[in-house]
Amino acid sequence: MEEFMGQSAALKKLGIIGGLGPAATASLFMRIIDHTDAATDQDHIDITILNRPQIPDRTAYILGKSDESYVPAVREAALELEAMGCDVLCMPCVTGHYKSDETFGCLTTAHVLHMPLEAARYLAREGKAVVGVMATDGTGRAGVLQQALEAEGLVAVFPDEEHQAKVMSIIYDDVKAGRPADMRAFDDVCAHLRERGCDSVLLGCTELSVIDAPSEAQGMLVVDALEVLAVRAVEECGARLK
Repeated sequence: MEEFMGQSAALKKLGIIGGLGPAATASLFMRIIDHTDAATDQDHIDITILNRPQIPDRTAYILGKSDESYVPAVREAALELEAMGCDVLCMPCVTGHYKSDETFGCLTTAHVLHMPLEAARYLAREGKAVVGVMATDGTGRAGVLQQALEAEGLVAVFPDEEHQAKVMSIIYDDVKAGRPADMRAFDDVCAHLRERGCDSVLLGCTELSVIDAPSEAQGMLVVDALEVLAVRAVEECGARLK
C-alpha cells in the first residue's frame, strides 16, 4: 500500500478540457497512455476529462460568424478542473488558445500547457525554419500559431485561398462529419506548401490529428500538434516517457 501511494503521489494530476472536438479528445487520451512507460496501472497519470462538445465553435466566433464566445465556457471548465485538484491542464484545440490570457488568467494553482507554443518549441528543437501551417480559417485569422512560431524564430506560411479551402473541407466536411479524410487533398496542400519554401508542416488543428497523416510528406517533416501535446503532458506530470 505504501508503495502504491508513493507512486501515485509522485505524479501530478492532469485535467483535459475536451469536446473541442470529441474525437481529438479521445485521441489525446490514448496518446498519453501510449507515451507513458508504465509497468502497472499505478504508473499511469491521474487524468480528469471534461468533455464539453457544447462549447461554442471557436472558428465561427473568431471569424465574426457568431456572437457567442467560447471563452466563458472554457474558463469555467478550467476552473472546475483546478477545483478538482488538477495540477496541469491542457486543451486539445489549437484555435481555442486564442485569448489564452483572458481564458486562463483566472487560474491560481494549475499550470496550462499552451498547445501552439509547445508545438513551436518542438519544431525549433528539430532545427526547422519555415513552417507550413494547416489549420482552420479561425486559427489563421487569430494568429495564435503564427505568434507562437515567430516567438521561436520560425516563419509561418499559410496555404493560399484555393488550398486553404481544401484544408477546411478535410476538417469540416470529412473529420467533423465522420467521413474518411481526403488524403489526396492533404497531399496537394503539402505539395503547395513545399513549393512555397517550407521545410516542415504543422498540423495545427486537432481534427487533422485523427486522419493518420504521415510523419513525412513531400520531403518535409509533418508535426502533429496533438502528438506534441501528449508527450508534454506525460513529461509535465512526471510520468516516465516511453
